[in-house]
Amino acid sequence: MSTLEVLFTKKLTDTDFKHRMAVPMETYQLGVFSIPEGEFSKEFDFIDVDDNSVKKFTCCKRIKGHPKPEFRKGWTCYVKEKHLVEGDEVIFYKEEDETGRITFKIQAKRNQCLLFGQDLRNRVRASTYSR
Repeated sequence: MSTLEVLFTKKLTDTDFKHRMAVPMETYQLGVFSIPEGEFSKEFDFIDVDDNSVKKFTCCKRIKGHPKPEFRKGWTCYVKEKHLVEGDEVIFYKEEDETGRITFKIQAKRNQCLLFGQDLRNRVRASTYSR
């Protein structure tokens, strides 16, 4: 039997939505998305909870300043595919099976903004992704 654990949930900021997503330092410090010594990036596979497709994100640490990790390559493709906008959430999971094999999973949560029964977020999505 496998165990599914939430690593972190993040509400997307403008930077997360447009460019890259910063990984919370608490998660990084736990060694979850560790990057080998002497390297500055590593690719991770994530299984999309909604459709079981595999998404590949490159986790990079900054060369200058604070080594805060960020998902870069592959991240904005995921955001566009899911039609995510600022304020939506993503949930990252870690699943470990009985043999100790770890699988990472991701789930997008598109938040609503209802006004008189209309979801205004869908208008934002339509204007953002109709280009």
